[in-house]
Amino acid sequence: MRRTSVTTLEEATTSLERLAEAALRLSRLVAVARIERIELELEDLIAHCDGLPLVLLTPQARRAALPALRSGVSAILGIEAGEAQLGTAVTSATHGLLTLPAGSAAALEPEVPLTLPPDPLTPRELEILRLLAGGDSNKTIATRLGISAHTVKFHVASILDKLAVSSRTEAVALGLRLGIVLL
Repeated sequence: MRRTSVTTLEEATTSLERLAEAALRLSRLVAVARIERIELELEDLIAHCDGLPLVLLTPQARRAALPALRSGVSAILGIEAGEAQLGTAVTSATHGLLTLPAGSAAALEPEVPLTLPPDPLTPRELEILRLLAGGDSNKTIATRLGISAHTVKFHVASILDKLAVSSRTEAVALGLRLGIVLL
């Protein structure tokens, strides 16, 4: 059975006061605001925050997570968020981290679906890409695979060409997004 926590205005005020005191001790301020309609109130709210990290409480948290983050919000939580969640969001915001409601990370996926390259990587190229993800140099990869550094260089060039990227880092990042490389 799920227990519902009801916070009185006095308890919420006390919690916010404790958070404010902690932020002042750390010399880090964070704005915490509750708004009902993001599309009508968010722009004004951000303008009044004067560059402070903003923790937002709203009934539309999941649906509005991506637009809120794009607008500069540091954390977005549902209005039912408890003291611990709010405290974590405020602490995260003071350290430059983002906080989202559970289940809303899917909204951060790229809008354009990623597709595998038309000319797929060979098993050897996949193996080398995975070693690149580990930070290995051409020489180290060559030693591990028992091939020459020149052959590794050839495979790396082929990987970059097939993935249409210009660096090893971009190749690894794309491989991660495509799910062909795991860390």
